[in-house]
Amino acid sequence: MRQRAGMLAQSIVSTLVLVLAGCSAGRVTTPPPRNGEVGVQDLTATIAPAARIALADNENFLPPLPEPGNALPSYPPELLAQRLAPQVVCLRVSIDAQGLVETSAPLVQPPDCAAPDAMTPSFLAAAQAAVAAWRYDPAVRCVFAHGPRPDYPTCVGAQETPLAVSLTYRFVFEQQDGRGSVRTMP
Repeated sequence: MRQRAGMLAQSIVSTLVLVLAGCSAGRVTTPPPRNGEVGVQDLTATIAPAARIALADNENFLPPLPEPGNALPSYPPELLAQRLAPQVVCLRVSIDAQGLVETSAPLVQPPDCAAPDAMTPSFLAAAQAAVAAWRYDPAVRCVFAHGPRPDYPTCVGAQETPLAVSLTYRFVFEQQDGRGSVRTMP
């Protein structure tokens, strides 16, 4: 696998909203996105401890890195005339050990994520169609043969094992001046 230390540091700022099993619990929010990039928020505190990856003292976890061509969903043009209020669609996206999206499903996480029956079906379909085409450099478990893991995320000098993980994304479908847009929110 390629060198990931520098890429990871850069991608933490530009990665979409994600939930990663094995990351430290708690909630971290980044500044608002710039230049079309999206923010990241660690929501692992919402994942049951039994579902998280347990890391040994000699292991690191590197989250999946989204490929640059991963496009956001498009606002369905047929909904523009309805002048709908902004709507949030939350998806849990399962990524396999090769970095391909296996599945996506609506995620209900009040108050930020509405129940699927409260979502406009076209928004849900647009979000699922977009993420189905996404690709990632896969998540990796790094096992260091000697001593504890470094204090920074790296796999340099470690045995790398690609992992399947789930990420959570929140898409906001909105329109302004008759034009639809989609953004992510932390």
